Amino acid sequence: MKKYSKWKDDKVKDLFEFIELGKKKNENLTQLFEGYAKKSGRMPNSVRNYYYMELDNLLQNPKRAKRLNINLELHQKNYPKEFTKEESKILVMSVLKLTAQGMSVRKACLVLAKENVSQMVRYQNKFRTIMIKDKQLFDECISELRTNGIDIASKKELPNNIIQFKERKNILSDSDINSLFIGLVRLVKKQAGEEADKTLKMQNEKANNLLRKALVELTEKENEIKDLRKNFKVMADNNQKLTEELKVIRGKNAELLAKFGKAINIKQDV
Repeated sequence: MKKYSKWKDDKVKDLFEFIELGKKKNENLTQLFEGYAKKSGRMPNSVRNYYYMELDNLLQNPKRAKRLNINLELHQKNYPKEFTKEESKILVMSVLKLTAQGMSVRKACLVLAKENVSQMVRYQNKFRTIMIKDKQLFDECISELRTNGIDIASKKELPNNIIQFKERKNILSDSDINSLFIGLVRLVKKQAGEEADKTLKMQNEKANNLLRKALVELTEKENEIKDLRKNFKVMADNNQKLTEELKVIRGKNAELLAKFGKAINIKQDV
């Protein structure tokens, strides 16, 4: 498996919970990747690529998925099967029957997909491909339905709101190149600004942490100094008391010595 920078478990859990919630609302994965990209500040393609790489990892490691409380049944990779010729014919005839009732092609595909948007897009794309590229099968379906008494409109008359995409230009004009360049410059500036803000925020946070630590240490030192001053005062007071007591003792000793000297002198005189 290709190596990739892993997210923390809480971020992985958040991404998969976001996908699960979106699927319950019948949103397709493309919408969900874009939604999570806005939420996390990442690029949609990065979210998509990471989701599938992480899904591969979780499918190979069910214990990790269980630990993260991720239901893998809701995240199985979809490998859509190719339509068989019979399935293609059934799809075209079913869509044509519904359009004969006044539905648009898109609505008909949504009904056949049972409100599943992803499946609806798949049916719609297949119907459009057959209508454009397999005229024989398409005309065969129309003919068969008309034979059965169902009034089917021609291709041009079909109520159709399939989303058409403009053809991609092969050559970019100078204006396109300039616009692309300006867009890239803005993107680089924006990213640089975001990185600078992030760096500045980290530096400020680091400085604040150091300041808080220094203040705590300073407070502790001040408390130690206060205790030392208090102890020094107690010692000074005790020293003063001992000095006074020593003076008293010396005075008493002097008196005793004087009395003792007098007593000796009296004895000598006698």
